[in-house]
Amino acid sequence: MPQKMTATFLGTSSGGGPTESRNCSSLILDIVGDGSLWMLDCAEGTLRQFSLQPQEDAKSVLKVNKIFVTHMHCQSVIICCTQFARFFIYCFAADHVMGLPSLLRKILGFPDREVVSSQPMINLYGPAGLRAFLRTTLSLTHTKTANRYAVHELLTSKDAHTPCDDEVLHDSEEPGKDVLCGEDGYWRNFAEVRGIGGPVYACAGPLVHRDPCIGFIIHESASLHAPRKLAILGDTSSTAQLTPLLSSTPGRLSLLVHEATVADIPEDVDSHLAARRPPSFVATRARVSGHSTPIDAGVCAGKWGARQLVLNHIGSKFPAPSPGSHTGRRVAVIREIERQATEAWRSTPCDVSEEAPASVEGRNAVAAYDFLTVEVPPQPNDQVDRSQVSR
Repeated sequence: MPQKMTATFLGTSSGGGPTESRNCSSLILDIVGDGSLWMLDCAEGTLRQFSLQPQEDAKSVLKVNKIFVTHMHCQSVIICCTQFARFFIYCFAADHVMGLPSLLRKILGFPDREVVSSQPMINLYGPAGLRAFLRTTLSLTHTKTANRYAVHELLTSKDAHTPCDDEVLHDSEEPGKDVLCGEDGYWRNFAEVRGIGGPVYACAGPLVHRDPCIGFIIHESASLHAPRKLAILGDTSSTAQLTPLLSSTPGRLSLLVHEATVADIPEDVDSHLAARRPPSFVATRARVSGHSTPIDAGVCAGKWGARQLVLNHIGSKFPAPSPGSHTGRRVAVIREIERQATEAWRSTPCDVSEEAPASVEGRNAVAAYDFLTVEVPPQPNDQVDRSQVSR
């Protein structure tokens, strides 16, 4: 029997957060049936999000053994000018990695606890700089742990190598691997795990953003009759560079998680947002910031033949409705965001598969909210069945 797969969103806000209704980026995957979890990104506050999950299907932070980081996002600089002076504002937006130190301390245990193994208890995969970030942060905060971690950096030919010699390793760190991309620019099957349903592999490739950013493709083995495939993307204004990787991995895309940071909200939905964020502003904002709109996400889902589309990294201007709400301003705005993505998804033909396209009427995009759980069924399913979505 195929293994049940789920994706649970611990944080769904863009870097403008956290907000009162959303934490920043983090997602956990339960995909191999052996009790382990994979995590993608880890914003500040992620550890607390584990404790706030609904208890009926809560995931344990202690089960996380692989973490995949899309990008580092250290800072942006805004130049401000007045008639008297010119000055700089530094905006720190490490909204995808700042939760890692506290999370590692929790998973790896305090120094006075029994050491489980000399091998890394948790492996991290991410871009150049991830090793240095963790070494510096853990060292400056005098953080020590019982068990150990390893960082495997996904490098291009232009990236600087960060050494793993004994003299530079953190006390809790094991040497990691340098994973150099292939000639096509992709990192193929650099991580894998064998679960009760067979092996699952992780691949990655570059995305267009204002800083280097990675998109991850998680897929089952080609030996299965109908392998499932998940695309979990970091921040991006274009996914075109990732299309060849997606096309060359087995299976049809079961789930696409695509950011939708900025959106044009019509006046009849929310006059306040419409006045402050006209269409021209939204288009410029998306281009300058390197982010996407719901329409961009829907077009990508259509081109890639996605069976499910979940919108993530929602702008802080669009708070999540309260649990159980069906009316009100927040609900109307989120439904409009979903509508825009859905219409683009339904109207965009697939260009990565020769299979007959599934019925477009069943395609309904879902805007993620914190603690949303989406099931990835083993059989074809063209929409997120609301019975498979839980708060």
